[in-house]
Amino acid sequence: MPSGQSSDVKFEIGHVLFIDIVGYSKLLINEQSEQIQKLKEIVRGTEQFRIAEAQGKLLRLPTGDGGALVFRTSPEAPVLCALEISKALKSHPELHVRMGIHSGPVNEIADLNEQANVAGAGINIAQRVMDCGDAGHILLSQRVADDLAHYRQWQSQLHDLGEVEVKHGVRLHIFNLYNKELGNPELPEKLRKVKTEEKEASEPRASGAVVRPEEGFWVAVLPFQFRNADAGLEALAEGLHEDIATGLSRFPYLKVIARSSTARYGRESVDVRLAGKALSVRYVVAGSLRQAGMKLRIAVQLVDASSGAHLWAETFNRSLGDADIFEMQDDLASRIVAIVADSSGVLVRSMATAVKDAPLAELTAAELVLRFFAYWHQMRADEHARLRTALEEKLQREPAHALAWACLSRLYSQEHQHRLNLLPESVERARTAARRAVEIDSTCQMGWEALAEASYFARDLGTFRTAGERAMSLNPLNTSTAAIVATLIAFGGEWDRGMEITRGAMALNPHHQGWYHFTVFWDQYRKHEYEKALETTKRINMPEFLWTHFVTAAVCGRLGRREEARLAVAALRNVMPDYRQTLRPHLKLWILDADAVEQAMEGLAEAEALVQTIAGEK
Repeated sequence: MPSGQSSDVKFEIGHVLFIDIVGYSKLLINEQSEQIQKLKEIVRGTEQFRIAEAQGKLLRLPTGDGGALVFRTSPEAPVLCALEISKALKSHPELHVRMGIHSGPVNEIADLNEQANVAGAGINIAQRVMDCGDAGHILLSQRVADDLAHYRQWQSQLHDLGEVEVKHGVRLHIFNLYNKELGNPELPEKLRKVKTEEKEASEPRASGAVVRPEEGFWVAVLPFQFRNADAGLEALAEGLHEDIATGLSRFPYLKVIARSSTARYGRESVDVRLAGKALSVRYVVAGSLRQAGMKLRIAVQLVDASSGAHLWAETFNRSLGDADIFEMQDDLASRIVAIVADSSGVLVRSMATAVKDAPLAELTAAELVLRFFAYWHQMRADEHARLRTALEEKLQREPAHALAWACLSRLYSQEHQHRLNLLPESVERARTAARRAVEIDSTCQMGWEALAEASYFARDLGTFRTAGERAMSLNPLNTSTAAIVATLIAFGGEWDRGMEITRGAMALNPHHQGWYHFTVFWDQYRKHEYEKALETTKRINMPEFLWTHFVTAAVCGRLGRREEARLAVAALRNVMPDYRQTLRPHLKLWILDADAVEQAMEGLAEAEALVQTIAGEK
């Protein structure tokens, strides 16, 4: 190219934040306009946007369903902006937004209309990074992650997702940015599918074969790596190895390789995929310990050895000082096991994904249990009906499977709780199935949990308390069981006891599901702590669930938040059109505290009144 032409193109490194609304094309025209306008207001309201714009260091590229912001300040600017946007979006559950960030060359150009525009590889790659995500994700390219990794405040928020092939065969190394409050910790669906396809391509199997839990879902815990010869550090590494393996073995749907089989890997670095292949396991837990003076850093990861995908990774920082090494070991092992193996944990979600699309008739009883876990995250009526029938038919042929009976009991209870495919005597059927589970296996935690749940809705509170305490005692590391029982304890009137258990479960597994927050909300709301209750609603992140919109509307009504009340009431009407007739009876199924129910209904009435005032002003 002649030098005169090339000199007209002035490239610079831009720090790009690409944003779009997921599912935008499926919205009605007026909904598209409302959502894009609201997103613009949120973006323009961020501190990073205002600072960069005031300094003349911001370029904007609008797109139909979002846009790109090019910061010419620092690599942190788009990341801080994304976190500000993520925080603001918690008040707007109707907006499903994903974001991608990359630093790369950009240049200002004039488009066909002679309007100023911006282009370059930095823009293109930021969009491809974003395209890998789902709603709530803040994804980063490796270049951005490398820049942030030099700063302590970012290290714990960076989660390596590995490489993925995007448009035109380009491979990108992607990182997920999230913390306890912001971002989306789930593995993006696109990456999950890509990893599955890569595995199937590299490991061909017989046509139509289904991965069996007894063949493919074994778990190995490798010895923790460390270089220091300190006796205390060695004892901690050995203790973590033992306690994590023991803790995982308490979950009946997991099969854990004996420590004697993994001990040969010692404390040196090892290729996790090769170790998984050698041990004939699909999942590997690996970790390392690093000491600097009195500071200790423990890094742990869960890897799908068949694909090399990192399903979860986390870093724990501890101070040695006067710390009791055994207390530290107990705390760390409990947290790691709860996050990984909980019935809503990352390992179970991966296992459930392997069978979620398989024909139900081809699944074993154990695989149907995994299919129940997959259903539990969405609770769709069509899947409820199919899974209920499949479990009933399977248990006629395999009647000695305790976990399958427990899952069937939970499905029967949901007929009553949520009016899902309701058939006669749903509560009694649930109790009968749960009793079968604990008769077959008296240590079946899910069976006791199911019996507690069914007994609560039968208003047999004595059996509920006995079964609930038994369920929680069988495996204290399964925080889902603790949270379910705690919710019903609180709703039954023992608020302090229910909250104590709930907060313990949330502390043990910070990656818990959003519904844990409902118990916290109701306790705050009944105490008239409305500002705290409103903040709690922003952590629920269950936009398809009617309670999300109801509790938001009720507390916004109490606080006089007109616009938020309007959006919540509209969302509630969308998921439950007849809520005025059915909501109070529905709440009374769950909450025995009549005053709490009426207090919440009064808040909803106040929210509706606010909506009327808005309508009257137009």
